[in-house]
Amino acid sequence: MKSAMIVHDSSNRQRGDPDPRVALLRQLADPLRLRVVDRLGQRGPATVSQLAGELEVPLPQLSNHLRRLRESGLVRVERRGRQGVYRLADPGLELLLPLLDRITGQLPSPPPPARSGAGSRTCYGHLAGPLGVGIYRALLARRAVTERPDGTLEPGPAAAPALAALGVDLERLRPGRRRLAFQCLDATERAPHLAGALGDRLAAALLERGWVERTPGGRAVRLTASGAAGLRRALGLDLGG
Repeated sequence: MKSAMIVHDSSNRQRGDPDPRVALLRQLADPLRLRVVDRLGQRGPATVSQLAGELEVPLPQLSNHLRRLRESGLVRVERRGRQGVYRLADPGLELLLPLLDRITGQLPSPPPPARSGAGSRTCYGHLAGPLGVGIYRALLARRAVTERPDGTLEPGPAAAPALAALGVDLERLRPGRRRLAFQCLDATERAPHLAGALGDRLAAALLERGWVERTPGGRAVRLTASGAAGLRRALGLDLGG
């Protein structure tokens, strides 16, 4: 019965009947709505004011897009007192976004200009920009993480020692309901960096060590001299500094 239903659906699409996937993709094609879904998938439920602050958009504009996402069944809202808490309506969306990032990162695009640590920043709780991309590539090369076709990541055979050299104890990491690790396509570098609970913990560890410092008033971070030396020693990664 299940296979017959699948054939029937495919036949309908071949006849030119409306494809319900188009409506879904149309909702995600809007940059702000995609950012909302990405934020909820990366960090979990949030209030409207939290989303507006983190995404840096006016409340009226955000409210309109949240309404569209609710009506399309992509998000749902729960009332807690006077506040509404938004979450993804289907956990499958958390799997869709890393897959989109992986596919997008494989499409042809002009290479970004070479930079040495300039423009690095945080993306939610993990590192992005040249620093985040560089660390991710080094972890891949050292077999600390292993890529999966769906955009998620698994600890590789050298995960424990490689991450310990960066101040992360993999055995003590408890992601809870969050995904452990996945690829996040870097908006400026057009290449993946490390996201998920592991990406957040790695960023926190480098900040605690003083290898990375935040720049006041924004998401920008910079690699310190001790951090540059530490990354060369731990990962063979040379980003200057």
